[in-house]
Amino acid sequence: MKNFNFIFAMAFVAALTVLFASCKKDMIETSPAEYVFTPEELAEINENFCSTMDEYDFNDHSEEAGNGSVEERGTGAKGKFWPAGQVLRVRFQNGSSTLQNKVFNYAKTWANYANVSIVKVTSGNSEIRVKFGTVGNNSYVGTDNLNIAQSLQTMNLELTDNSSESSIRRASLHEFGHALGLKHEHQNPYASISWDKPKVYAYFAQQGWSQQKVDEQVINTLGWGPAQHTSFDVQSVMAYSIPASLTTNGFSIPWNTELSALDKEFIGKMYSGVRIRVRHAANINGNITIYLNGVTTTLTKNETIYVPAKTTGNTLQIWECPSGCMWSSFYPSYGTKYKIVSASNNANDLKLVQD
Repeated sequence: MKNFNFIFAMAFVAALTVLFASCKKDMIETSPAEYVFTPEELAEINENFCSTMDEYDFNDHSEEAGNGSVEERGTGAKGKFWPAGQVLRVRFQNGSSTLQNKVFNYAKTWANYANVSIVKVTSGNSEIRVKFGTVGNNSYVGTDNLNIAQSLQTMNLELTDNSSESSIRRASLHEFGHALGLKHEHQNPYASISWDKPKVYAYFAQQGWSQQKVDEQVINTLGWGPAQHTSFDVQSVMAYSIPASLTTNGFSIPWNTELSALDKEFIGKMYSGVRIRVRHAANINGNITIYLNGVTTTLTKNETIYVPAKTTGNTLQIWECPSGCMWSSFYPSYGTKYKIVSASNNANDLKLVQD
């Protein structure tokens, strides 16, 4: 009888194990034992890492959200930036007044360089709603915040009154960068990081991240289409810390806890009051990538996008096309809608005209 009970108990445990594994079927099978963190290191990682999430997923999958951050410097989510001059109201759902004020004051740093206002409210509607005490840091990206019910948070912060000042500063700047429309800088198409993938998967497995999630949040670049971006910025507050042990060539990024010079420059461009609207209306089925004021933007056929501009002396340059493109048009005035069209029988001879 004892043997039967023992066998039954072991079978029950095995069944629970299979059930748990079925909920985590996309977890990697490689043991991460070689890369085991101390509890202190895991706490630091959870306070500093975040992961992007699909629109609407954040509050529908709260347990998954605990493993990373909601989203998503030089790299922004195309079409998800707020209008220039936007007032962003921030409402805290919990947390001490001391912690709220620290986070809010760091968040306002972005407004020193962007044409937006970040204000704190205690009631009524808000664009950004912050909840403390979660596992991991999360924020929706840019205008995706508008699709979330007012009763639900749009940002999670794993911060407490006992968190270090540097952790509070980094998490606040990073997550509010997402709320302004910025994506992860290490996924910039120009990054070209030489990842040691088995080590990367093992490293993040200790946070409960699946291989798929690591690919989506760490390894995969954003591609040219979904993002507006500049050159890769290793000092960006929007980049993950990357230990040299996770790359094949010793490349590394530290915990960046301040806005970099390029963070400030890029957010200023994306929220400049001087922007033009451009539509891809050329007789080309493929994408057209334009380069204006230091920002690269790819347009699909018939897509419309706002791009930052300067006040004088700028040519709207073609950066890439399906084949060689000719381009020499200047945009004549601001506040006007433009479209890119084919200028002649040669589809790749492009010009800019009013739309």
